Amino acid sequence: MASNLNKQLDLIRLRDRLREKPRTKAGQVRQAWPDIKALLAVGHSLKDIWQWLNEIGLEIGYARLSHYIGQLRRRDDDAQLEIREPKTEPMGTVTEVFTQPRPPLPREVAALIGGDHGKERDPLANVVERESKRPGFNYNAEPDPKKLI
Repeated sequence: MASNLNKQLDLIRLRDRLREKPRTKAGQVRQAWPDIKALLAVGHSLKDIWQWLNEIGLEIGYARLSHYIGQLRRRDDDAQLEIREPKTEPMGTVTEVFTQPRPPLPREVAALIGGDHGKERDPLANVVERESKRPGFNYNAEPDPKKLI
């Protein structure tokens, strides 16, 4: 164990491995991902890129390549999301979040969504209104005699 502490790491040999072809297809696509992403960004189709990859020795099916590209895009998107959104402390328990009163809306927004924000809205008001104005024949078991012909 003491002999390992005295030796220096041979990082040059490790860096030389960066240029080698990865063993797996996923690894090969991952290695080519920066170039693939650049080609997609300038407008080349995935089908053309797939053909070019097969020509240079990365034998892979189109569906598999598409799957790997989707995974790499999601991974990049997730990494960007983590960078943009700072880690914050949780707001509180679920019951605290849902029992706190909602802050009032600005007047301009309240006017756009339907006037009085102070009143409680009935979420089913549009359904009730629509049911009362149904088109077509509505049978009335006890008709008003004044309205009969």
